[in-house]
Amino acid sequence: MSDWKQNLQKTRYVMDVLLIISFMLISAPQSTGIPLHEWGSLLFIVPFMIHLLLHWEWIKKSAKRFVRKMTFKERFSSALNYLLYMMMLLIFVSGFLVSVSLLPTLHITIPVQDFWSKIHNEFASFIMPVIGIHLALHWRWIVNMVKKMSMKGARA
Repeated sequence: MSDWKQNLQKTRYVMDVLLIISFMLISAPQSTGIPLHEWGSLLFIVPFMIHLLLHWEWIKKSAKRFVRKMTFKERFSSALNYLLYMMMLLIFVSGFLVSVSLLPTLHITIPVQDFWSKIHNEFASFIMPVIGIHLALHWRWIVNMVKKMSMKGARA
């Protein structure tokens, strides 16, 4: 593998670790408090977008391949990834629409509607197992990257 591809893989791995850690931190508003949850969620958009950009080639290829011949695992993984993306967008939008700390601090007033609060809470709960399945489908890549990163660190 070329140095460029190895560096891209390492960058993806590091950013994915940061993404999951930051996701876990903002996913417990009971522990962090609502203000930290809302501001952290706003900041979370950055690693989420970086994740999408780092995997953009896969996103383009999978969209084209989805209508063609794919294995069941590839098709399932692609569908799950698109579901995960849509869920994340819905959680972001609904979260901002029910903001009680972030938007008022920015002097933006939106009346909180029960509908959006329910959507936010339901999808935020449902996304956890979906992320678990996403990680399970990519587990071999994760393990291989941990091994590669550990071997490089041991040699340094």
